[in-house]
Amino acid sequence: MITLATSTFGIILCKGDILSKSVQGPSGKIFFKDEGNGNLPIVFVHSFAGNASHWEEAKNFLAQKRRVIRIELRGHGDSESPKDTDYRISSMAKDIAAVVDSLRLPKFVLVGHSMGGSVALQYAGENPDRVAGLVLVDTNGDPREVPETIRNQIKEALNSSAYRETVDGYWDQLLAHSFPKVKRRILEDLHKAPKEAVIRITSELLDYDPNPSLKRYMGPKLAIVISENEDKFSLHRLQGGFPFHLVREAGHWLYMDQPLEFNHTLETFLKKL
Repeated sequence: MITLATSTFGIILCKGDILSKSVQGPSGKIFFKDEGNGNLPIVFVHSFAGNASHWEEAKNFLAQKRRVIRIELRGHGDSESPKDTDYRISSMAKDIAAVVDSLRLPKFVLVGHSMGGSVALQYAGENPDRVAGLVLVDTNGDPREVPETIRNQIKEALNSSAYRETVDGYWDQLLAHSFPKVKRRILEDLHKAPKEAVIRITSELLDYDPNPSLKRYMGPKLAIVISENEDKFSLHRLQGGFPFHLVREAGHWLYMDQPLEFNHTLETFLKKL
């Protein structure tokens, strides 16, 4: 049974011990889940077409002794889509700000996957004193290492009759090494993503330069990646590099494929803060 209650964060949907709250972000309501207790909160940011439920196993592990906050960025999960279709990385970083500011968190650890990693990095670069630690999970490196002509070809394909073929080919590549159960779940979420959001977010990621934020955020960092994301252009190789952990036998959603290894790696990082 679901009960309703009002709060300073809007509507709280209560089902068991799961709380879903919302705040007014710059482009509409931003929903998030806030569970567990601890002095240093862990804030999770999902990938493109993801939602708070993607972090369920990590939450179950951490919330036993830590406070866990799972944000749903604009146009994802229960959060409202931007009426102006603004999916810039810098704009989505303001969704994080809306939540952590409303909760009055002076300092917290930020964990972001893929697109959410870019958004988390952008926030950390703009607010380095608020972020006690930054964990980037299989996040893109510097896309400018891919020739501009190729990046433009991808954008053109997304805006053509080859849209579906282009999208399916890309996601098949990302999910090539995912476990069947994970692959089915992710594809179900991906197929729900609006075409315009897919085009705009993909185009944004193809041009996003992570280097300025990497320069500004000098705090503790860790990358958790799969084998395909371990080369000289990977994020953890930029700006002099920073520590990384390689998860084998996993796809892009590595924290779903190998939750025990991911949780152990994350907990080891957190204990050092």
